[in-house]
Amino acid sequence: MKKLIFTIVFLTIPFLTYPQNVNVTDYEVAVSKAKVLRFNGSWDWSQSGTTVNSNNANGTLLFKTFYSSLPTAWFIDVAASGGKVFDDYNHNVRLNTSFRKYVWDEEKVFAVSELSMSHLNTYRQLESNLKVGFGYGRYINATALAKAVRIEGHLIKDNVISAPLSKETMIAIANIIEREDEYKGIYEATYETYWLDDITEEIKKSGAISGEGLESIGVLRMRQVLFNINERVNPRYYGWDVSTGIRFPMSTRDKSPVGNPMFSLAAEYSYPISWNMQVNSNAKIDSPLDSAFFNQYEMVLTLDFIFELSNRINFVTTYELVGHKPYNVSIEYNHNLSSSFWYYIENNIYFTVSAGYKKQGANPKVLSTNVGLQYNLF
Repeated sequence: MKKLIFTIVFLTIPFLTYPQNVNVTDYEVAVSKAKVLRFNGSWDWSQSGTTVNSNNANGTLLFKTFYSSLPTAWFIDVAASGGKVFDDYNHNVRLNTSFRKYVWDEEKVFAVSELSMSHLNTYRQLESNLKVGFGYGRYINATALAKAVRIEGHLIKDNVISAPLSKETMIAIANIIEREDEYKGIYEATYETYWLDDITEEIKKSGAISGEGLESIGVLRMRQVLFNINERVNPRYYGWDVSTGIRFPMSTRDKSPVGNPMFSLAAEYSYPISWNMQVNSNAKIDSPLDSAFFNQYEMVLTLDFIFELSNRINFVTTYELVGHKPYNVSIEYNHNLSSSFWYYIENNIYFTVSAGYKKQGANPKVLSTNVGLQYNLF
């Protein structure tokens, strides 16, 4: 047991004490934008003698555009498909849009709206929902910067770069990592080449490369981090925000009454203790805007604690509280608590230890433990 503890501490100390020129809270979201329009069509016809065996046509139209920045973000996704099998026609059309805008760039007040529409040939009419609301706060996803820090650590350990990169270089690399969807939208199947090339150029501009270039080991380390190969970079966030809004069902697929609007209140908060420890929390409650307002509701509270002892050792604890309150009936709470310890051993061996606690309403509590060993032969 003492040897195991000593081994864990020995592997962890270099990772915990590694010097950095950048903090989690230094990150600002990159400006990312892309526009994609694709059409695919096909027609299949065959005949045997005087009998037509197939006369089918299919077409797909995809349009996607987005703009993402810290003060403003909007997304538009349209997917439409249709076809015919002899004289039977079918179609499927979906539209999803969202918009989030901070009223003042340097302030924390923002407005948010979402619109979704869909129609299939089996629908009697268009199904649609509109959600509008506002909020206050700043909640930043800094996972891209955490990945940049992990890549930097590998490159120093492998003597690819001679010293920690500057804060400006690290943020520039993180901004490129953040724009993965943009590269996918523009370059499709070959996006990885352009994505990694741009990251490499930022590292080269820093002047910290020890040899002539990153060589194969540098590219390998980048891919391991970016695609979670043999290691995992857990999500990193910082800040908080609170938002409220109303979801309006505007039309139903079967022409039934749309029902009353739903009130929604949500909050999220994250605190990055360090580059390897993170606390996340979020809460949400929904209730109908009618006589059952807050006499009927659904609520969810989630708490996460993440501790990356090293790039090979992860400890994650999650607690979830779900409350279901039917109309004029007492609320029922469900509790779920789980803790997992992941230890990645060289090459293809994983050792896991996990424990769980579950309590659903008046049912007896359930305790569980699991110890596992995973070995990938190929």
